[in-house]
Amino acid sequence: MATGHPRQAQTGIRPAGRTQGESADARAPTRHRNLDLHRAGQLMASAGNKLRTAHQQALAGLTSQNGPPRYADMAAYAARRLRDWFRPGPAQDPTGWPRLKLVSMPALRRTPMAPRRPDQPPRSGRPLSERVIMTWRRLLLVTMAAAQTIFASLYFINLLPHQGERGLEWVIGLLFGALFFWVSIGFWTAIAGSLICLTGIDRFRISRRVPDTLPDGDSRIAMVMPIYNEPVERVFAGLRATMRSVAESALHDRVQYFILSDSTDPRTQLQEEVAWAELIRETGLAGRVHYRRRRHRINRKTGNIADFCRRWGGRYDYMMVLDADSVLQGACLEQLVGILETSPQVGIVQTAPVPANRRTLFARVQQFASRVYSPVFSAGLHYWQLSEAQYWGHNALIRLAPFIKYCGLPRMGRGPLGGAILSHDFVEAAYMRRAGWEVWIAYDLQGSYEEPPPNLIEELIRDRRWCEGNLQHLRLFNTPGLHPAHRAGFLVGAMAYLSAPLWFLFLLATTVQLSIETLIEPAYFPNERVLFPDWPIWQPEQALSLFASTLAILIAPKLLAAGLLAVRGEARSFGGTLALFGSVVTEVLVSSLYAPLRMVAHTGFVCSALLGLKSGWGGQSRDDGSLPWSGAIRLFALPSAIAAAAGGYLWWLSPEYLWWAVPVLGPIVLSMPVAALSGSRRLGRWARCLRLYLTPEETRAPDVLSWTNAEVARQREHSLVHGLEPADAIADPRVWAIHWAMSPDTRSRHARIREQLNQTARQALKSGPHALTPAQWQTLLRDMAALQALTWAVWMRPDTDLTGEWGHRITQRLAARPSTEQATPAQSLPCSSARIAEGCPL
Repeated sequence: MATGHPRQAQTGIRPAGRTQGESADARAPTRHRNLDLHRAGQLMASAGNKLRTAHQQALAGLTSQNGPPRYADMAAYAARRLRDWFRPGPAQDPTGWPRLKLVSMPALRRTPMAPRRPDQPPRSGRPLSERVIMTWRRLLLVTMAAAQTIFASLYFINLLPHQGERGLEWVIGLLFGALFFWVSIGFWTAIAGSLICLTGIDRFRISRRVPDTLPDGDSRIAMVMPIYNEPVERVFAGLRATMRSVAESALHDRVQYFILSDSTDPRTQLQEEVAWAELIRETGLAGRVHYRRRRHRINRKTGNIADFCRRWGGRYDYMMVLDADSVLQGACLEQLVGILETSPQVGIVQTAPVPANRRTLFARVQQFASRVYSPVFSAGLHYWQLSEAQYWGHNALIRLAPFIKYCGLPRMGRGPLGGAILSHDFVEAAYMRRAGWEVWIAYDLQGSYEEPPPNLIEELIRDRRWCEGNLQHLRLFNTPGLHPAHRAGFLVGAMAYLSAPLWFLFLLATTVQLSIETLIEPAYFPNERVLFPDWPIWQPEQALSLFASTLAILIAPKLLAAGLLAVRGEARSFGGTLALFGSVVTEVLVSSLYAPLRMVAHTGFVCSALLGLKSGWGGQSRDDGSLPWSGAIRLFALPSAIAAAAGGYLWWLSPEYLWWAVPVLGPIVLSMPVAALSGSRRLGRWARCLRLYLTPEETRAPDVLSWTNAEVARQREHSLVHGLEPADAIADPRVWAIHWAMSPDTRSRHARIREQLNQTARQALKSGPHALTPAQWQTLLRDMAALQALTWAVWMRPDTDLTGEWGHRITQRLAARPSTEQATPAQSLPCSSARIAEGCPL
């Protein structure tokens, strides 16, 4: 437990008001501070020069017989510099420096986590009456959707020229039925959710189990954030905001935080190390905030979480999983812990995270749609699923003991849809329920947030991974022991992407049918012995009514959700009643532009997955405001040309039919600009000026979101992370010391590898830091002997040689970041987690 400042020891967060190291002048009015900008620049340059001179002189003092210093001496100096950065001021040098390292993870407590079935079939802990209600609800959903689909499909078949007497028409009818059933499921889910939200009557709501006060206990919570090549400033800003909120809750001393990195980019890796070191330095939470980067990234995110569970999961009772863009209020975590504390049969509680904090047009539309419609759909999902709900992979609290024991994931073998399970969350929920533990969605808990993708291209990149993962679930459908509700969940998840190729096949089949009827002379007497001719019958009026009915089923849930907000007096948070319904109408129009584009992309994803073409694993771009023209051209250039040719063909074939195809072909023809402009912040600002797509998180932002934005701005001004490049592991003495202290003593002794490293170091020394590729920097930063040699060679060059690229980088870096905020006193850094700061031998 941290000691030091009383407030820091209590909450682990800097006191409000003047920040650490901030002078009274820093809070003076802006007009006075602006007068001293020139003087401030001079002071920054002076501080940078002092740091540069001190580092140069220290390295010169380590010179061994006019040559490079010994490795042990270099390690000792790095440790001393890091100690001084943690604890400014004179101090006696402790002994044992060469073996001092910054320990960023707690002691291991290994627990096996392998795929296994329960020893015996679990017995349901729910009363018989509740199980009957669950079964009745699900039968009601299937019955209502099936009846609606059968009626619509028969009506549609009767609209076809031959009323289903031809084989192709039956194919078209079956495709229509499959698509309509999918739409009908969503419609009745929204109806059920609307009734719950309108009446407030829900005897099975899991939030009813939240206790008035948190039970006394010693349960320990691990808040886990797996990351992969994410924007470091935003990741740690969100984590700091979450930590600040949790520190104000009753759980402040029961939560430990884990940043689990699989990052491969050397720039990102270095930024993560520095960001973590700054975090524990400024908050005094060493021993409670941990960082780990895997060298062997097995099974992607699934393997990262499983690796944590095997090594450290036995130390904790609950695990809160966050995404890199997740932000959580402490009050929400308190409620989740209260549910698990008072409900020993519950294994997972999933929150309904609210997308927020984005400014592009696409993101603001998604934020509005989720904020308005998701409460209704989440309540509807809860109505059907109850204790067999789904886990969404993040913003959920998990009981660790059964998770480790029963939720180990198998590999899927070879071939298409093989390998590691990508969409692990649905499978883990199914395994948890198979073992007898309940899985619930707490649809009405507030305080859980995430960020949506900034543009359509980024959403589709993410969807490609999700598509392959959801299709993998079909191979798990017959897994013994799974609950029927989770088998149905596998089908629903797969259908979310299979609906795209079904829609495409439906459009293709109807076009073929039209071509046959137009280009081939009809056979009015296909059989010789008939009295009446087979006349093709066209019924455009009835077709228009079916189209309107289908459109109403799609739009009605959205209008219901907006109406509920108006009835409950919540429209003011969305800009008022007029702005709310105007946003709904325009959201429907914008979504109708995006839907055909998603259909094209998802069709390609499904085909790629079934052919065994693996999706890549890249970090999600969270750049809010860039226009993804290159991605739009790469993804939609060919579909746009094909759609234009199809439109020309339909115009030649039947101009009347073309108007039916315009809602689909038009957006595809314009897909490249539509997809690129989805990432426009200017369009997002215009929409805000028109009071469109406003959400409560914009009109009155919660504290955690405000803290996140403020922390991002602060890091850009004061953090060592901002603008950090791999070369700064050499150019910036503080970054160099942090990296040295957080890296294992890896020194390759293989002659061929040593020669390659030396050649890379010579190339960097001669041509400058920008001459190396990311792969070369990654190799160089991993080998401490090579890093030592290059560091000494760069800093020991004559001053005249430091005017080149290395000199420019050193001057630029130290002038821009000459100092950072004061550190927490060193006594708040226990040896068990930050041994370098206390000088404790490893």
